[in-house]
Amino acid sequence: MTKLSSLNRRDWLRASGFLATGLAGLSRWNPTLAETGSNPLATNLAFKREFYQASPPETMPKLRARLMANENPYGISPKAREALIKAVDIGNRYAWMEFGQLAKLIGDKEGVQRKHMMFSPGSSDILMAAAACYTKDKGTILTCRPTYEDLLERSQKFGAKIEAVPLNAAYEYDLDAMKAKIGPDTKMVYLVNPNNPTGTIVNPQKLEAFIREVAPKVPVFLDEAYIDFLAPNERPNTGKLVAEGLNVIVARTFSKIHAFAGLRLGYGMGQPETIKALEQYTNNDFGVSITTLMAGIASYQDEEWQNYCRNENAKARDYTAKALKGMGYEVIPSFANFMLFPIKMKTKAFEAQMWASGIAIQTRDFNGQPWCRVSIGTQTEMEIFVEGFKKIVG
Repeated sequence: MTKLSSLNRRDWLRASGFLATGLAGLSRWNPTLAETGSNPLATNLAFKREFYQASPPETMPKLRARLMANENPYGISPKAREALIKAVDIGNRYAWMEFGQLAKLIGDKEGVQRKHMMFSPGSSDILMAAAACYTKDKGTILTCRPTYEDLLERSQKFGAKIEAVPLNAAYEYDLDAMKAKIGPDTKMVYLVNPNNPTGTIVNPQKLEAFIREVAPKVPVFLDEAYIDFLAPNERPNTGKLVAEGLNVIVARTFSKIHAFAGLRLGYGMGQPETIKALEQYTNNDFGVSITTLMAGIASYQDEEWQNYCRNENAKARDYTAKALKGMGYEVIPSFANFMLFPIKMKTKAFEAQMWASGIAIQTRDFNGQPWCRVSIGTQTEMEIFVEGFKKIVG
């Protein structure tokens, strides 16, 4: 398999076959939109809005498998749905006092106090706040690539430099290489675990040792959007590290295992002074509706539904990996709800044909190799993906 190298998400979106599907209206997409805004906190949002709304719904193909956005195909939990409906009756109220309920649940599980937490619509606001807060004096953000680019793109907009080392041979964050790159200009170390787009994880013991060594020197930001796809006993206990006073920031979202991608809820954990600093760059919990909050409280407690989604995701993921390997494709082992693998045809042609078949995926070109990143849908959706993939690649 080709070794992964530095990848900027905007670069692969420009080169992506999605932009060449030939669908009516896509020609109106403006690749420079995300670079022309004067407000760094708004550019990526404008880019996404233009990108996904470039064509009216009637011109888009009828999707048989929606596998491009790492969404939970099983929806919100029945208990969250019930709480959401009930909360409509108090939808005229701001969600101020009710945050204590969710904070207690998180505190009991993670071992942290309310002063260690902040809330937001998803985790994106926390990433953006960190980009603004830690790059106000320029400096360098240290990471590995390829990884999730939002925080890095914002940091560059604020004038920071990004120093990225390659992932290791197992497509995981290279912690030793990162430690060797820390210098006086390093403002923050950024890790995504599980990583996006590879789906790989960092060994929990190695991660904890890394944080204990690095955090006294420079803040460590952990983007744990996909952490819930690991069984509870397999996850690093990052809340414990926050409670101990280490300079680590943890960002979590309800968008993935809880299926709140459209409802928008997330939270961060860090030292009280860090939380206060980050809150200066966000609306904090004021940006979360009371209906979403009440659904989130119910969902957080519904471990049965989380287990169901996790298990179904693993089964569909294993099925897909086995099918691809049977066709001679090498798949990077994933611990999330997506997988990345190299393909043997040009990305534009491949993605155009997949979308025309009603199968929505993402493709990327880097290091001279075309790749497909496919989200894990239901078993039926993955069977549609495998069938469509076979027809297209022969």
